[in-house]
Amino acid sequence: MKIIPQTNTYTSRNRRTLLLLTLMLLPIMGIWSCTPKGGNDTNAQSSPSPAGETAKIQEESAMRLWQTASDNQQVAVVPGNQTEADTYYGQLQTKLTGFKPTPFTNSSIGDMLVYYGFPALLATDLQNLEPAKLMDFAKLRDAVTNKPEFAAAYATKPLQPGEILVSRFFAPKIINVGVPPTDGVPKDGFGWRKVLRFKARDDSVARSAGLDAFYLLFNFASDKPKFPDGKDAGQIQGILIPTYPTGGKHNDIYFLVYEGLGRTNPNPGKIGFFLKATFDLASGVPLDGQYYVPRSCGQCHGTERTNQVGGKVNYLDTDHWIDRTGDDFKAVNPADVLVDGEALGYDTIRKLNAEVEKQNSAVIAGGANFALLAVQKWLELHKEGQANRHVPPMERALVNTAGDPVWSAADPTQPDEELLPLMNQYCFRCHSSVRFHVFQKKEVVKRKNITNGIIDRVTRGNMPQDRKLDEGTKDKLLKLFERLPNP
Repeated sequence: MKIIPQTNTYTSRNRRTLLLLTLMLLPIMGIWSCTPKGGNDTNAQSSPSPAGETAKIQEESAMRLWQTASDNQQVAVVPGNQTEADTYYGQLQTKLTGFKPTPFTNSSIGDMLVYYGFPALLATDLQNLEPAKLMDFAKLRDAVTNKPEFAAAYATKPLQPGEILVSRFFAPKIINVGVPPTDGVPKDGFGWRKVLRFKARDDSVARSAGLDAFYLLFNFASDKPKFPDGKDAGQIQGILIPTYPTGGKHNDIYFLVYEGLGRTNPNPGKIGFFLKATFDLASGVPLDGQYYVPRSCGQCHGTERTNQVGGKVNYLDTDHWIDRTGDDFKAVNPADVLVDGEALGYDTIRKLNAEVEKQNSAVIAGGANFALLAVQKWLELHKEGQANRHVPPMERALVNTAGDPVWSAADPTQPDEELLPLMNQYCFRCHSSVRFHVFQKKEVVKRKNITNGIIDRVTRGNMPQDRKLDEGTKDKLLKLFERLPNP
């Protein structure tokens, strides 16, 4: 999915039938998925909500996420609408005890940082400074652009190691693969991300209100296969995490959107209601599509409830990012995937994924646990003290129950060694956080022959939905899937 630059006019508030990916290949939406098309995205909003939307809010109270859009089994995403977003932020205000300003829709990134105990920390500095400076108080104090204000704010209680975690990385999931690249450059550019995690400080209002962490995700695009230092990100995504167990005080997760920080944005860093995005369909998606909190975030964060029960933070998969420099994105040097080097990159992502594992464990209560299995596998393969390395696909198979089939190169009669890398290239984009994980062989086998399952989807020729497979690739995939055992 990619974020599209917005104008200051609010349009298409209640678009209900946007074609989305097929049930086989759903989008990786939410906090770790959208890619900016340009550097100065705005999220211009209109707070008053038309009365006609009230009935639709009631109709969708169960957080229905998908609906059939056509007779060829494509599905439509229910993108939500302005009234629903207004209502959600109003409810969020009541959960964030002591948060200012009111109403919540007048707030900005800076206000949330103050709430979590990080005053005088400018959003522009968070966007522009490298992780090594942001995670080291002494270096940060010398690097911020508001030195007197910052020094005064932390004179008696300096920031401590681990209170801020930051990482920058190549983000293949957010690159447009629906249009052939031009001179090796993907349409809208190469995707890059910067994730920041703020741990609520002990004396913060957020901590006393039962909140634990605040995530920000900056999405960047570049015409060159390198991180675009100095460029403004597009829209900014956010997540709030409570302290678990919540005791019913909080939702399992809260989703936020903030406007980009570009100079042309009239409201830089202000809270937004929607992402300006497409879901990378080959056709049928308007350029002004708007996807609202919280509904359009829940689709890929594991929650279909109005109170976000079971909502998960998605893990960070360094191995997949490096994999993709060997197929569609060969212009990207594997050494550039972790923008700030292997040592700092792996160390920070290891810490982030350890927290993701704890969060996933806290909110998963029965049902599919593939997201938890995936982050646990990453942590197993990248333990502290081990050499930092890229782990190839065949070593990353996921097993839920002893005895389940496992991807393996040991049996030459099986297609695993050829098929898994291709699924990693064409399917992982969606199925690492939606429905199932492609590294679960049992789940792939189970779905290959069902109606509108894997073989049906590949036969129609799109994988993911925005990419039209050439006949050679399609035929190869079909033959490999046919060689898999039946469930």
